[in-house]
Order: sequence, then C-alpha cells, then structure tokens
Amino acid sequence: MKRITSLLFLVIVMAIVAAGCSSKIQDLKLDKKHKPLPDYVLNSSEKIQETYIMAATYPEVVAQVPCYCGCVSDGHKSNLDCFVGQMGGENAVEEWDSHGIA
Repeated sequence: MKRITSLLFLVIVMAIVAAGCSSKIQDLKLDKKHKPLPDYVLNSSEKIQETYIMAATYPEVVAQVPCYCGCVSDGHKSNLDCFVGQMGGENAVEEWDSHGIA
C-alpha cells in the first residue's frame, strides 16, 4: 500500500511539473496604439522582440527597474529608456530606442 501511495504521489508531482514546463507565456503581440517595431528589433532574436513588446505593454513595471549598464550617461533613468525612446498619450510608444538590443 505504501508503494502505491508513493507511486501515485510521484505521478501527480510529475504531472504538475510537466504542466508547468509546457505552459508558454502568452503569445505577445504589440498593441496597435504603439509605433511598429523597427527593423533592428524585427531582425533580432525572438527574446529581444518579446522584451520590446513587454516594455511597451508594461511600461510602469519596466520603468521601476534600474539600469546598471552605464546608460545613465545617455540620459536614461530606468530600464524602460533602453527600449522606449518616447511615450505618448495612453502610454503609447511613439519612438523606440535601440539600446535594448546591444
């Protein structure tokens, strides 16, 4: 009986781990209110493209992350400035920054 309980527990744990590993972050799409991604982003890796889209989608969060790469000398105040050059009304990206692909 103890062996069956242990086996059942192991199967449940494996199912939970498999479900967590197979779930993908939502398919990120750039909202139409934002300026389209520039070629230097579209020609880069999928991860970089996702990062730019996440910066546009969650600017309040990304703006709270300090940047430690020394871009403060370029006028950057947060990590958001590495991806977004200018925000307009309703937090719409009007200009992208290429620093995020460097």
